[in-house]
Amino acid sequence: MFELDFYLTRELMEAAAGKITIDTVIKNGNIVDVISKDIYPGGIAIHRGFIVGVGEISEYRSRETFDVKGQYLVPGFMDAHMHVEPTLLIPRELAKLLIPHGVLTLFADTMEIANVFGVKGIELFLKLADAAPIRILVELPSRVPTAEGLETTGGKLGLDETKQLLEYPEVVSLGELNFQNLFTNPDFFVKKIIATREAKKIVNGHAPQLTGKKLNTYIVAGINDDHESISGEEVIEKLRKGLKIFVREGSTERNLEDILTQIKDKINDFRNIMFCTDDKMANDIEKEGHIDYNVRKTIELGYDPIVAIQMATINMATNFRLDDLLGSLSVGRIADVLVIDKLEKVNISTVFYEGNLVFKDGVYMAKDKHVEIPQWALNSVHVNKNITPEDLLIKTHIQKGKAKVRVIKLIPRQIVNEELIHELPIEDGFIQPDISRDIIHIAVVDRHKATKSIGKAFVNGFGLKHGAIGGTFAHDHHNIILVGSNYRDMYKAIKVLEEIKGGLVVVADDKVVECLQLRLAGLLSLDRAEEVSQKLEKLNDAARSLGSTLEAPFMQLQFVSLPSVPKFGITDKGLIDSLEYKIISPVIEVKD
Repeated sequence: MFELDFYLTRELMEAAAGKITIDTVIKNGNIVDVISKDIYPGGIAIHRGFIVGVGEISEYRSRETFDVKGQYLVPGFMDAHMHVEPTLLIPRELAKLLIPHGVLTLFADTMEIANVFGVKGIELFLKLADAAPIRILVELPSRVPTAEGLETTGGKLGLDETKQLLEYPEVVSLGELNFQNLFTNPDFFVKKIIATREAKKIVNGHAPQLTGKKLNTYIVAGINDDHESISGEEVIEKLRKGLKIFVREGSTERNLEDILTQIKDKINDFRNIMFCTDDKMANDIEKEGHIDYNVRKTIELGYDPIVAIQMATINMATNFRLDDLLGSLSVGRIADVLVIDKLEKVNISTVFYEGNLVFKDGVYMAKDKHVEIPQWALNSVHVNKNITPEDLLIKTHIQKGKAKVRVIKLIPRQIVNEELIHELPIEDGFIQPDISRDIIHIAVVDRHKATKSIGKAFVNGFGLKHGAIGGTFAHDHHNIILVGSNYRDMYKAIKVLEEIKGGLVVVADDKVVECLQLRLAGLLSLDRAEEVSQKLEKLNDAARSLGSTLEAPFMQLQFVSLPSVPKFGITDKGLIDSLEYKIISPVIEVKD
């Protein structure tokens, strides 16, 4: 972020007054003013990365001039809440995907790398972010671990670590604080909230399906916003009670159309609504876009284009108390400018980041810096050597019979899930899957401490009829997660993930069908963006070849373990009741 010292401020004043030759002029545009909700003809004068003039700029002398010939000038897009790690890309590679889509500012929660490495993981992330030609501001993880005592993690952030990291200028908020955490351990988390307020920063929320007095209690503790709503009714209650709303559209969390359709004629002021992706994989960004997709979809739903753009720009800047620097094409703001030929279609032809031309007519021009990644960050997968294939199964005290079990039922295009109750056969002392009813094994194996801690259950919705898929990316603990039709292929997946030091894998008949190495923390690839995107497509195709019917099977795999979203999560400690925040048995009853 720019620091406006005395000398820069004086130079900008001289530039604004037209007394010196400035860096850049963009002329003959139609300026989209997100402050006045207006469009007017004019240009933008830029010097040292800042806007020093808007509207009539013909008297400015510049080193470079860009004639946009009537195209629209729009502020750079932002993402109010996202996790870089689910893209599977290091920041400089992620920038190659985002800049063509006009996304120049990310508010990123770093809980993934923090759950693996703690403070040193966040500090490494900040170095990687600084090397990228986009702006990555951090929502400091509030809960590492997410479910203390219910999962094994590699890192931990206590109150002292939180206070230390809140001092970083790149940290703009305390990241998504689950209502379960706040209600289970209020003293500890209120102290974190108070520390954040003292640092003059906001607290992001995480409140799926919270309502009534519980919602009141949650908000009064100091929560600013929420990105977990899935219906218009939920959004309206939260807005009326004072929460800001991040409307989410990621790889599996497809909430935008439902929410915006349901609230369209029920509220008149959209200033407290903004966009986020939360979790979106590289291949999905490449196929459909990012925040530009959210803007385009909103316009298609009948919203005023300027309102849609406000949700992607000034609303976020205001929310994070950065509107004096970001979010609008106003004098004194950082010169993040998009040139769009058709406003309704959000066709981005040219992108300026901090006044520098970084994209034009399909050509990527941004420059990044190299960061040396330490060896400790490339060696985070540690599996107990005594684990056997049978350890992935649920053992019973009888050799043959039936078991009544809880089954995690996936909901397509959502991260929430439901409960099914089914009877499954017991053979040789182990509960068996039922492929015909799409009930298969799911297991989570500790990869941080190399213990024999393994959580086991059953899941419905993956559609696998053969083989197994697995990965070292599993919200929020990021242990090894596996689903499969049989335990032998699941065990093979563990061995492969250990060997490649982290990644995603598809296995069938004891052979690797497809894999992607994620060596950095077991979360991020060191490959180029286009290579990762291609490999993700191959992984998804491989999973579908085994029967999966999901749009994004590996994103769904990442989320099914989450212990903070209803109804179930699964960690290395077992099946988690996400509302009560406790371990429950997947087995209800066993009978001969």
